[in-house]
Amino acid sequence: LTSVAPKLELTPRNPARAVKVHGNFLATAAVYGPPTCTDLLRGRRSGTMNDFCELLKLTQFFNAVQINGWPVEPLDIEVPIRHLHAARAMLTLTDKVPVLFSQSPQRIRDVIAMCAIARAETVEEFAKRPGVYSIINTNTPLVFDIPMTTGIMEMAKHGQPTLLTPFIIAGASTPATMASAIALNNAEILFGLVLAQLTKKGAPMIYGSAVTSADMRTGAPAYGFADMQRGTIISGQMARRYNMPLRASSFSSSNVADFASGMESANAVFAGMVAGNNFLMHSTGWLEGGLCCGYEKFVLDCELVQSMMHMLEPVAVNADTLALGEIAETGPGGHFFGSQRTLETVETAFYRPMISITQNYGSWKEAGAKDAAQRALPIWQNALKAYEPPPLDPAISEALDAFVATRTAEGGAPIL
Repeated sequence: LTSVAPKLELTPRNPARAVKVHGNFLATAAVYGPPTCTDLLRGRRSGTMNDFCELLKLTQFFNAVQINGWPVEPLDIEVPIRHLHAARAMLTLTDKVPVLFSQSPQRIRDVIAMCAIARAETVEEFAKRPGVYSIINTNTPLVFDIPMTTGIMEMAKHGQPTLLTPFIIAGASTPATMASAIALNNAEILFGLVLAQLTKKGAPMIYGSAVTSADMRTGAPAYGFADMQRGTIISGQMARRYNMPLRASSFSSSNVADFASGMESANAVFAGMVAGNNFLMHSTGWLEGGLCCGYEKFVLDCELVQSMMHMLEPVAVNADTLALGEIAETGPGGHFFGSQRTLETVETAFYRPMISITQNYGSWKEAGAKDAAQRALPIWQNALKAYEPPPLDPAISEALDAFVATRTAEGGAPIL
């Protein structure tokens, strides 16, 4: 198993957006799969292709997220052809790593063919250099259904990575102990791993952790709670044992972008950092245990992720940064607000947040007394106004349109 994705790299149509998913590298992906979305202007609603495209534009705009998710389900597009129109939107509105749903072999083949077109390659050439990913959620305990099983095999055939992520809820899908939850998580991942390797030796796979517990008061998954943090950290140890990249997630149980959602997401992200996470799934937008994508939450999560990234930057310690001469020159009781260094680095010396503020109460009140979600509202609005589609060769755009038109006329692909 030591040959399974030890140096995995995902390359989208723009090679400058390639991401490393191994070792000490971390890549972030937007939220994946919610059927609804919400924002402070339009409220909570079923997802549409317009919402899907808006959220893709936010994914492209913010550099805190490097990989596409499936930010909301475009429910106004018929199921057999939905994957075609969604993939075309993803490959034209963004030039970041795309994603596909493993719902049937034909859907996988369709989207891989489109990804190959976007990279101006044949499907065979595309298979030699991973450029799209998918997620497998097993039906814990110990069930691989037909779509998931065929999905693993089809992705492996095409040399593309799958995030093997059992649906572990201790107390519901496993016995009510974290040890049993970890054991089942590991067993189901190893089964999927072996299946992929039997299909194609060396097929890239990612060790997924969404291990959490059930809230014994409601039966719902306790996303972002302390037991989930423990599950992520232990899963990181297991991933290293098998020399596999680790997938963790920014999960939250909260229904709105409030303190609880921020705390829960921060818990989940920090646990992933401690665990040695390589692929942060659902890094932006997740609400309601994955049932909703929030526009304001998307921005708030960008803040969370980029602050964690800044935290991981090593602190430079050298003669210049110690600045002993500057300290001696200022002397006891002085201050450094007006020093040459401070004036020269006022924009770059420290992390500058998008959302967090340091105003006193009076200034905050005069500015409108807006909470964090309200401050995030104009940020995503301005991002959509400022968004510019990434360059795309017109011939590739035409080829994608032609492929979608042909497969649509043929009826698309059913879900198994």
